[in-house]
Amino acid sequence: ISKPENTLSEPRVVCYAARVHFGAWHKISDAGKEAPATAGVLQTRAEGAMDYRAGRSAMVLYACSEPEETLQRFVNGRGARQIERAVSAGARWIRFAEAAQPQDELDRLLKGFVERFGSLPISNAGTSRRAVASADGEPA
Repeated sequence: ISKPENTLSEPRVVCYAARVHFGAWHKISDAGKEAPATAGVLQTRAEGAMDYRAGRSAMVLYACSEPEETLQRFVNGRGARQIERAVSAGARWIRFAEAAQPQDELDRLLKGFVERFGSLPISNAGTSRRAVASADGEPA
């Protein structure tokens, strides 16, 4: 007897990060040495879920390198301040995903987050809203 793919009694899993493959979680204090030598995106999370407008998530920050910049260089350079702010907001873990067009992937991830949780991750709030303008009804 085969089990149906998804019954009504099982929660439906929505994955808005399907186009990139995030690696293992690392302690955020190890970000500088764990970041890969490729361009891509990163996400940080807290120990537990936080309240957002339309649900709960542990995600604190999504960020990206430039296409010609490695995540290692980003984390140890111009992204260090963003990561420090994420730690202040509760982030304790970080993981990375390779992406040839990091900004496009970041925009997609942020848009998906807003669609699912009703607002940007706490450490992305106040940054460029271009990626999510259509999702939350605010002008870019």
